[in-house]
Amino acid sequence: MKIYNITSYAGKDSFAILRPSNKQNIKEVDVLDVWWDDWCSGGDKIGDFVFCYAINVCKNSIFKLLKENFKELKSVELRYNKTDKELNAKNIKRLKWLPKEAIPLTAFFSPISFDCLPQSTIIRSERGIEEIIGVADLRGDVIIPREQGKGLFFSSNVIGDFDFFTLTNSGFLLCTERVKEFCKNQNYENVIFLEMGEII
Repeated sequence: MKIYNITSYAGKDSFAILRPSNKQNIKEVDVLDVWWDDWCSGGDKIGDFVFCYAINVCKNSIFKLLKENFKELKSVELRYNKTDKELNAKNIKRLKWLPKEAIPLTAFFSPISFDCLPQSTIIRSERGIEEIIGVADLRGDVIIPREQGKGLFFSSNVIGDFDFFTLTNSGFLLCTERVKEFCKNQNYENVIFLEMGEII
């Protein structure tokens, strides 16, 4: 079974994007500080999933459905902060990247983590994982496909029936094909699945 990194587009199709605090770890806080970001924003539209760099964010209603179908997820409340541009704006309506409507969003992660198998193509250093070779990558609007035989490999005996998990000592939220199919059947917008490897 293939595994994927679940993410969102940045700066495409008029979707707004968030910037998270670089001083918080999503797994260690009850509330995550975020800012609406103008740097890569495509506009002011809030998608079903919202790009927030290494943090996964979606609408509350979608998180509830994911949680009902895939139990191993935790949510983290978002606290919206104002950027200097917002604080100093004479007319806030002229800031084109700010969403015009307030839609409840939540950050989410899996507290479950597993080690990958030795054949995984990872470069490590004393600081941790430096690079995962051969996995799918998003460059602009183009998905560069995973290279055959490369990426992350996990034992099916270890993963069991978990559909969301992370690689030990990494922030990558990984999911199975079941999650991808579920999201596809729900027609969620602004969600991308980058192939990272396999469960064998």
